[in-house]
Amino acid sequence: MTSPTTLLTDGQWADDVLLPYRPYATDDFERGQRRRSRETALTMRYIEHSPHALLGSIVVDCDHPDAAMRAFERPRDHPTPSWVAQSPSGRAHIGWWLASPVCRTDSAKLQPLRFAQRVEAGLRACVDGDFAYGGQLTKNPIHPSWETIYGPSEPYELRDLVTVHTPRQMPRRPDRAAGLGRNVTMFDTARVWAYGQWWSHREGTARAWDQLILQRCHAVNTEFGVPLPFVEVRATAQSISRWVWRNFTEEKYRARQAEAGRRGGKVVSPAKREANRKRATKIDVNALMEAAL
Repeated sequence: MTSPTTLLTDGQWADDVLLPYRPYATDDFERGQRRRSRETALTMRYIEHSPHALLGSIVVDCDHPDAAMRAFERPRDHPTPSWVAQSPSGRAHIGWWLASPVCRTDSAKLQPLRFAQRVEAGLRACVDGDFAYGGQLTKNPIHPSWETIYGPSEPYELRDLVTVHTPRQMPRRPDRAAGLGRNVTMFDTARVWAYGQWWSHREGTARAWDQLILQRCHAVNTEFGVPLPFVEVRATAQSISRWVWRNFTEEKYRARQAEAGRRGGKVVSPAKREANRKRATKIDVNALMEAAL
């Protein structure tokens, strides 16, 4: 006889599922969002379920009045959600809790994040979720504004969330990126650009290099339909800039250029490289950072 499944609870969600120590939270998006103490954030309607560095849950916005039915009705082609927080209209945020959080800030280890991106896209397709959902804040499952239905109390491994709708690859164009796809696209676009820029800036300061990469990441971010929060852009830029600055040498740079040439990669002319640099550096980083505070 199969033992009944233990369901997630409010207490377990607040203590185990919620990752940020000081989450962003708000009661009204028009008033903006701010970091709060964990205790205060848990009293608010919308809350950050994962910090910018670690993805602890995959959340999909289902903008349909029968969201809970789409999430739990059988037969279905996706795993049972960990929770569904729905509004009186029936629209809901559907979440799957991950056993192993995925790092979003290490440019040297993109494979897990790419996999998570594909898994998220598959789950979104299963419930016909909103492509434009930013993914940072979710309906707080323990807030009285929402009716929450809990699923299994055990977290999922990413591989267990693969469905028949999980794509084999994702589009790379920024204007087609959504959810986790924005993180992956920013990583891929900015880090490849940084590799080519290192030679021209290798004799400068680490601070100037950090600002250059931040400017490039922000330029990529402006192409997304729903841009990432500045804190995530800054974290991505720091990860890329520090890794390249720490690991690149003249020998490694030349070896990479030779490999690109061997594979038929196009050689970027000095004029083109300078045009790219000017386009990326026209953004005022100090103004961006002040706006984010």
